[in-house]
Amino acid sequence: MNRTAKRPKDVLHDLARKPRAVVNSLPDYVRRLRHERNLSLAEVSARSGGEIGKTHINRIENGLVTSLSLAKLRALATGLGVPEDELVAVAQGRFPKSQSKANEVKLLNYFRHLSTERQQDVLRMVRALVDEPSR
Repeated sequence: MNRTAKRPKDVLHDLARKPRAVVNSLPDYVRRLRHERNLSLAEVSARSGGEIGKTHINRIENGLVTSLSLAKLRALATGLGVPEDELVAVAQGRFPKSQSKANEVKLLNYFRHLSTERQQDVLRMVRALVDEPSR
């Protein structure tokens, strides 16, 4: 019996590409986001400005890293294109319960990066959308 026999490549590919409905760990979350965005480890590293290496990301995904500095979490969030708050929350064991909650976090993160004037514009637009009768 050959213990080193591997599953067919297409099965491994399908397993890796399937989005996971339930995320219960930082490794699962990072892997799922990276696959959803079709990013390689090298691309995530490059998008982080080189602040986190592809080997380090791989070790995070495989659960080999047990603690991360805030600087590495920020770099990973930048590389994955998600709000820092969201990734920090996941690292602390607080997982988004729904897509709606995840969208709220994204919206808040974008809002924080706007000038005061632009924030007021956004608030006016949101108020107009809320007050608009349903179609």
